Amino acid sequence: MSNPLFHLSHAGGDGPLLVFSHALGMDHTAWAPVIDALRGRWRVLVFDHAGHGRSAAPLPPCSMDSLVEQAADFLRDVAREPVVWVGLSMGGMVGQGLAIRHPDLLRGLVVANSTAFYPEAGRAAWSARIDAVAQGGMDAIADMVMARYFHEGFRAAQPDAVARAREVLRATDPVAYADCCRAIRDVDWRAGLARIACPTLVIAGELDGGTPPAMSQAIADAVPRAQLAVIAQASHISAIEQPAEFARLLLAFVAGRVDGQARVQDDYDRGLRQRRRVLGDAWVDRSLAQRTAFNGEFQQLITRHAWNDIWGRPALGDRTRRFMVLSMMLGLRAWEEFALHVRAALDAQDDSRLSPDDIKEAILMAAIYCGVPAANHAFGIAGAILKDKGLAQPEGFDASH
Repeated sequence: MSNPLFHLSHAGGDGPLLVFSHALGMDHTAWAPVIDALRGRWRVLVFDHAGHGRSAAPLPPCSMDSLVEQAADFLRDVAREPVVWVGLSMGGMVGQGLAIRHPDLLRGLVVANSTAFYPEAGRAAWSARIDAVAQGGMDAIADMVMARYFHEGFRAAQPDAVARAREVLRATDPVAYADCCRAIRDVDWRAGLARIACPTLVIAGELDGGTPPAMSQAIADAVPRAQLAVIAQASHISAIEQPAEFARLLLAFVAGRVDGQARVQDDYDRGLRQRRRVLGDAWVDRSLAQRTAFNGEFQQLITRHAWNDIWGRPALGDRTRRFMVLSMMLGLRAWEEFALHVRAALDAQDDSRLSPDDIKEAILMAAIYCGVPAANHAFGIAGAILKDKGLAQPEGFDASH
């Protein structure tokens, strides 16, 4: 399927596909120094966001939501596999949105020189930039932007690199640029950061005044298990100022966290499918929606080990396991879990489904080995569930306890 965003592929090894997403006012060429430093070790895909470089301008207005959805369509149409998203500044904001809203599209996430949110002073600065572009076009902001992109020492030492960046900025569609400024100004991913599950590397520039290291630290603190790295002698466009260090950090992250996490991710995916099949999509969706930075690792653990390693074993089968779990939850007096598995057993759409008679027999058996008071309470819980579902209670099933 064709995609409206201009893109180029670079061949490499057999590892994960890296997709590079540029900053506002730049294009895919900004990543050339980093790609050169990677020396063909990975497959690479670069592209131009709409209104930048060789991608046609979108119809205004755009928003961060539309940038994320356009990127998601691009990954489905062009990448066609889960990728490591490497985003700088605006590209990092889009990457956070992808990881929150389309986690199936990412194997890993790199957020460089970016933020999840701007305070009021930052929002006001973006509004002023929008007004300046509206009144004077791209030339009106070129000097200011170069001063924010590159620190003074780099501007003095590498004037040709700065001149190339300036020309790319000046060639950017001013309407699309202003729209992207509004999207950046209004970004707020804070509520979703704790739900990012893929391996994440956050990169900051030591001298970055636009998105200072504290903003990167806030992202790293909120995303479970995220790593933070600060590049010395780098301002906002760290990939141009310090490409060798950027590439080194990227290589270490992909080799250590992304490739190393592949088996873990496969175990999690299998466990999640099993968990959905046994407990139902509705309950699992509610449980996943309650993930936080505090409990996210526990959710990963039980999905991989309980649902993949144990429920995924072929020897006993799901029907036998349902009887066993009901009995063990009754014996432990774990009533919330007992109720969950009663509902799931009654709602199952396969051969593992238990009937009200099956549940009655499980409780009667447990009455002998776990105690009559526990069984009495279990009959009350199960009876209420049967009544709620409009199912007839079998003979001898008394929910009054």
